[in-house]
Amino acid sequence: MNNQKNSETSWKSFLAFFRHAQISWGWILIALILNIVYYQTVTKLPGSTAGLFTGRFTKAAIMGVVTNYSLVLIWMSVVMIAQVFAIAKSVKSVRRAVWTRMMGVTTSYYDKHGPNTLFSAVTSDVEIAITTLVSVVVSVPGMLSYLIKAIPMIGGFSPKLLWAVWILIPIYIIYAFGMGSWQMRVGNSIQMKIGGLTGYLTDRIRNLTMIKTFVTEDLEEQKGVSAAKELYKTNIEYSHLNAVIVAYTIGTEVAGIVCAVLWGCNLLRTGEINLEQWLAFFLFVPTINTVFRQFTMIWANFKEVQGRATRLGVLMEAPQEEQKECLSKEIPNGDIRFEHVTFAYTDDTKLYENLSFVIPQGKTTAIIGYSGCGKTTILKLLERLYSPQNGKITIGDTDIEKLDLKEYRNTISYVNQEAGLFSGTIREALLYGNTNTITVEKMDEVTKLSGIYEFIQSQPDGYDTELAIWGSAMSGGQRQRMVIARELLKNTEILLLDEPTSALDAETASSVSETFYTLFKGKTIVTVTHEIGFVVNADQIIVIRNGQIDGIGTHEELYRTNSMYQELFDEQSIKEVLG
Repeated sequence: MNNQKNSETSWKSFLAFFRHAQISWGWILIALILNIVYYQTVTKLPGSTAGLFTGRFTKAAIMGVVTNYSLVLIWMSVVMIAQVFAIAKSVKSVRRAVWTRMMGVTTSYYDKHGPNTLFSAVTSDVEIAITTLVSVVVSVPGMLSYLIKAIPMIGGFSPKLLWAVWILIPIYIIYAFGMGSWQMRVGNSIQMKIGGLTGYLTDRIRNLTMIKTFVTEDLEEQKGVSAAKELYKTNIEYSHLNAVIVAYTIGTEVAGIVCAVLWGCNLLRTGEINLEQWLAFFLFVPTINTVFRQFTMIWANFKEVQGRATRLGVLMEAPQEEQKECLSKEIPNGDIRFEHVTFAYTDDTKLYENLSFVIPQGKTTAIIGYSGCGKTTILKLLERLYSPQNGKITIGDTDIEKLDLKEYRNTISYVNQEAGLFSGTIREALLYGNTNTITVEKMDEVTKLSGIYEFIQSQPDGYDTELAIWGSAMSGGQRQRMVIARELLKNTEILLLDEPTSALDAETASSVSETFYTLFKGKTIVTVTHEIGFVVNADQIIVIRNGQIDGIGTHEELYRTNSMYQELFDEQSIKEVLG
């Protein structure tokens, strides 16, 4: 029952791939038609060539051979060019479709699927699936047209000649269901190991500093060598497989030719065919063998396409961020309210249940609590990276789920503790996602306020200096200041801060908190932080304990009445004093 269900799911995902993929069927159709013309031209070669072999050296016969062979070469070249275009354009279109779908996938999907799988989907899965698919679709009609024309021609010489053709079919069937499945299994194993090695290397290269800090170079070297060795073993197995396939292919070619020669000689000796017919049949045999062998490979090729297309289909059918009924693209003003919100990352553990509180418009709200209580999750819910299972979050009495998603997110700036930066120039990093017109003077002003101006000016090309990948050549504090400057330039109405000063020293952190209060005065700030300057000066502080509200108020109110807040505040104060 489970196997049947899995099979149905697999076919559903396979068909989903074709539903979403933007394959260049026009170019494929052109290549297919040209391939049919090519194979029809190939059927003329044996007859015209056999005439010359039997001594018919007329001008018409010679010109016929020259013309036919020339046309075969021309059509072969044209088919290859058209097929290359069909593959290239289809790969480009499908990659765009996959990437577009990936951009809309919910955050929860990425929580469950690692980057290695997704990386493999966009690169190797698309490339191999489309290349194999186009090759199959283009070649099959042409090969069928060849057999439809060639077999009656051979039968016209003598029906008994076909016996030498049919006897090889069982050999090809064995190939299809034996080595075909072996080839697919080993090929998939190679792709999985390449994906694993790529993910391992990417992760380690990104964290080279940590490796050096923990003095684990030898350990990581061993792991890398082990991963490469596993890939090597699989490649060796694949080489053995290819060697067997080559030997099998040569064997079937030889068997086909031997059968044709022996059986044709027997029919020639008995007078059932003449020499020209025997030669024509002999010249048909290699192409017929090739066509039969390619037909038997279609099953293996189809399973290859199905496997990769199914994986792509699963990704392309992944849950998309829902845009529910959009009331308006205008984002309302007003307080933000959590109304009886229930949320869980997994079905068995609820992080919040029936959570309610208000974030006043134009005020600063600090959220504090013990590690793991879900403070950052509140920011993610506000950003609509996740949606509550029950209850709702409103802004100005409007459910944020009913607001246009892109317009809503454009009203929010999000500064997190990871300080994410893409590679590119400093200017591009500062203006990433910014739709406003920003002058150099404005960038100077903001970078001075965030404390990154002097670093930028010290670089050889200023704002046009290229950053290392992930900003790895910068310190954690410098990356954090860059992120703060980026969000200040965005200048939105709502600012979400997740430990924005975690990578800064106490003096700089205090300065940055003052900068936020100054530049975003009158705007809504929601911060998760341990920085005392943020907490003490906040208009409202929300204390979270075990997924529930433990207290709401100002610093003075909570310090007098809430033991948990007093404990957290005193602990942080002592750390700052000791620092």
